Order: sequence, then C-alpha cells, then structure tokens
Amino acid sequence: MPMSRQDSPSLLKQLFPNPTGNNGWEIVCDVADRLTGDLLKFEELTQANKADISNVSRYFADNRARQLVQILLGTERMPFVSPRTNVSAETLFPDLAAFRKVIRFVSITMFHMAGNGRSRECAQLFRVGMRIAQAPASDVLIGTLVSIACQAILTKQIVNLVPLLQADDLEAVARFMHQSVANRASYANAFQAEYKFFITMVGKLDITNISDLAGPDGDARRQYVELMENKARFDAAITDSLDFARAELGEVLRRIDNPQRYDGKALLPNNQDARLIAGILMPVSMPSLGRVIRMLTELRMTAMYCSAWAFRKRTLSWPARLEDIAPRDLCKELVSEKTFTLEKSPGFDAIRIRSEGIPAVEGEERLVLTIPQTPKSS
Repeated sequence: MPMSRQDSPSLLKQLFPNPTGNNGWEIVCDVADRLTGDLLKFEELTQANKADISNVSRYFADNRARQLVQILLGTERMPFVSPRTNVSAETLFPDLAAFRKVIRFVSITMFHMAGNGRSRECAQLFRVGMRIAQAPASDVLIGTLVSIACQAILTKQIVNLVPLLQADDLEAVARFMHQSVANRASYANAFQAEYKFFITMVGKLDITNISDLAGPDGDARRQYVELMENKARFDAAITDSLDFARAELGEVLRRIDNPQRYDGKALLPNNQDARLIAGILMPVSMPSLGRVIRMLTELRMTAMYCSAWAFRKRTLSWPARLEDIAPRDLCKELVSEKTFTLEKSPGFDAIRIRSEGIPAVEGEERLVLTIPQTPKSS
C-alpha cells in the first residue's frame, strides 16, 4: 500500500537523519519540505499574469510564508555541507530539485520586498539566495548545472527589480556578484568529483564486463568485441583513458583559474580505443565548463548593470563609460581583454551591457550576451 504524503519521510529526514541545525543544505531541504500544500501555491505566482504585487502580498500575509523567509535568512553565515560523501552509478540527487524550489520562492520574496519599498531586505535576500544557489555547484557536475539555473533565476529577477532598489543596496549587490566571480575556484570541486567517479568506473572495467557498455550493433560494438578479445590492447586502452582523464582535468582546472584559456574546443584521446571508453564514461566537461564561464560572465555584467543604475540614481544621468562605475579589470570579458560595451537606448531612459559572448563549442554559434537580455524575436 503506498504511503500517503503524511506517512512519507521528509526530504530532510531522508538525507539528514540527524540534522545539526547549522548546515545550510539541511535548511534548504527543510524549507522545501514545508513548501507543500497551500504554501506550494507560490509557484502559481511565477506564472504569467499572476505575479502582481497584490497577489504576492496576499500570499505573504500567511505567517508561514514569512517564517520561511526568516529561516532562509538564517543561513547567511552557515556552511553548506552536502549529504553525499561519495557518488556511484546508483546515487540519486533528490535535493537538487529542492534547491530549485527554494530559489523560486526566494525570487518571489524579492519581488514582494522590492514592491513594498523594502530595498535593503531585498538586497540581503538576494545575497542569501545566491549563496544557496551556489552551494550545489561544488558538489557534483549535475549540481553545478542546477546551480547555474538557480543563479539565473535570481540574477534575472534582480535585473527586473533594479529600478525599485536604493543606490547603496545596488552597490552591495554588485560587490557580491563581483566577489562570486573572483571565488570561481569552488567550481573546480565538481569537476574533480566527476573525474574521480570516471577513474573509479574505468578501474572496474575488465574484458568480461566491457561489453555492458557496448550498443547492440554498429562500429562501436565491433570495437568493443575486438577489445574483449585482445587483453594487451584492452589494458593499453584503459591506461590511455586514465592518462587522458588526468590531463583533461588539469586543463579544466587551469581554464577555471584563467578563463582566457577557454576556447570551447573539446579535448580527445589520441588513441581510438581510449576515445571509445572515454566517450561513454567521461563527463562532458568542456560544454559544462562553457556554461560555467558564461554564467560567470553574466554575473559580472549584471554587477555592472546594478552599478550603472546606482550611478543613475545618485547623479540622475547614466555613466558615459563603464570605467566611471568600476575598475577597468571588472569592465572586461572573462575570456579576453576586450571591454564590455555600454549601450544607451535612443529615445529611452535605459541602458544595456553587451558582451561578445564566449567561444562556442563545436556545432554551435557564438552567442552574444546582453544584460538585460535582448527579447527574442517572434
């Protein structure tokens, strides 16, 4: 007989049987558990034509919603410790959906605060929300991708809300985002975890189980059969795969440290047999790294946009150039020495920050980035 919602163990209890109360990861799971029933209606507010200030204010008239905001604010100085000590092929990640749910709640709360003139609280919640959104990035690679999506939710919301925020609060938000870009080394942890998993899986391969990776037919199948029938060739492929994995991880880490090394090109083993094994088991690192660098670029651009608005609120005019609002090093692309472009809209009291984008991976076109985003043509 299936368990009812009331009988089902909470996500918090599943992942943290003995919660400490001082771990931000626990708090995220707890808040996600509480966002059930009537409180789940916050997700309806994110739909078109429903996120107006009156509907949102009615939602936050519920004391339970206000209590969750205070619980989340309490994570500001907490560490975020993953419930996972290792990852295997059977590992599940139910907590990553909780991060997305909590971040959507934070986004709606920011809208509520800004719409009611609570600029300082909105800016504080943005910083707390970004710490929450960044937490899974250093866990595993799928956590990094969830983190990128969560940070995008909050940065798009702050761009929408900048006209409602005070200059000092916008500058505080900008400083936080610049610091987040400077602290990008934390993203290396997830790539290291993925390569560790790859090395473990390759270490378990032998000529009796490599066929489990093979498809039912085709050239790959035939190559697997050839490897199974030649132990010396098989052993050489394993050695070459591991050597390549270590070399590629080193290059990924160097590109995180210095994004100007990033060119969008994937590395491949020289040995065709090693390429076969790596193609099945190795994490897709370069496209994932590209998403990280794009997100960091957009963070820097959003910080510049907030600073430009702060300048506008103080002087009643837009900056003539980006160097008027930030040091020159912060006005540049991450992947090159080129400076972002400050665009002023003719006939409108508005600006836009433009980037040339990052090098595209094979098969894709280089995407120009703008903050605010350029509306898509229908």
